[in-house]
Amino acid sequence: MLDIIKNEIRLICKKERTVGYTLAEMLMVMLIVSLMILALPPVTKKIYKERTTRGAHGRFECYRNAANQIVQASSMEGGITNAPEVVDKCTFKVPTTSIYVLIHAVGGGGGGAYVTQNPTDTSTTYTATDYYGNSAPHLFSDWVKELREKRGYQFPNNTTENMSNTAVVTVNVAEMMFGYGGLQGERISMFFSKLDSSQKIEMIPGEAGFAGTSTTDYKGKDGTDTVVNFIEEEKDEASGAVTTTTIELIRAKGGMGGGVAGAAKTWLYGGAPSDYGLADISARKRQNVNFIENIEGKVDTTLKSYIVEDGIQPGDGGGGAYSFISNTASTLTYTIEGVSVSNLLSFDTYLSKNPTANSDCVKSGNAHICNKRTGDYTCVDGQEESGLLCKPQNGGTGAVVILW
Repeated sequence: MLDIIKNEIRLICKKERTVGYTLAEMLMVMLIVSLMILALPPVTKKIYKERTTRGAHGRFECYRNAANQIVQASSMEGGITNAPEVVDKCTFKVPTTSIYVLIHAVGGGGGGAYVTQNPTDTSTTYTATDYYGNSAPHLFSDWVKELREKRGYQFPNNTTENMSNTAVVTVNVAEMMFGYGGLQGERISMFFSKLDSSQKIEMIPGEAGFAGTSTTDYKGKDGTDTVVNFIEEEKDEASGAVTTTTIELIRAKGGMGGGVAGAAKTWLYGGAPSDYGLADISARKRQNVNFIENIEGKVDTTLKSYIVEDGIQPGDGGGGAYSFISNTASTLTYTIEGVSVSNLLSFDTYLSKNPTANSDCVKSGNAHICNKRTGDYTCVDGQEESGLLCKPQNGGTGAVVILW
């Protein structure tokens, strides 16, 4: 019996040794793992270096110059540039080192409208009649508020049977002209995470809309579309013939030209010509696209922009024309129920239009005499002055900017 038990113990020990690892085997495994760990740093360093190494970024620009010629130019990091050259159409081939490609396009801006009547340096006497009572004082004109709040004036008619007080103001009024501004061109952007280096891109920037030129030809012209095409070329191996296919990728529409002209009447309170003009009418203002700034925020010298260097404003809608008046002299009278109240009023209500009214205006009998001052008028937004008119502007050229 004892022999049987010893034999069983031998078999169990033998079996356990066959399914386990020897010390030599364990040491060999640990050696191999240690060698692998020692080999990892150079490999990880190489991977990190490859991931952070990139190709140089660049910029390609396609636009129209002042002579309406199509121009293309490019720049790359490191100060590598290709100066603007006049071409029939812009062509761009994707660099082999590009990681991504961004295409930004804007259509040509519409031109501003001229005016339908030539402005004159004259004014006419205007009579304004209104009715006041003690109700709704917040709706009173500024001069009536001054009478009531600062001078203690009481309306003559102030009974339940009759609360209507007739107020009459006479003043010199000038009629000034303006034209509507053109609309900005459409902006379209496309992002490509990768394009084949053989991909050819063709561009035709839209033309700027020209401004109106006269009272008979006052409407601004529309800007035209900017078009970006992919050019696909396929070669027949048998014949060697190359088939070219044009695929329209982007069409950024041009802005409409200003098509309306109008007039506005302005009360005169004396002062300088710079106090009077229709520059602030929103419908005639230039529409700024800020095309380059909206792409990059701030343009620096890392990637040179010839559009910025040449002062070109792609896609802008041109400002409409507007007039001003130089002869700002005016005579103002105020009566309530036929009684003059001019001598009770100061010139404070004129200060919003004529900042120096307190020195330009004097009280004379039952009237305020407000004199003109000499001075020049400066047109806003770089518009050209011609007589009493700030002339309308052409729209901005269409353009394409490609970044990679």
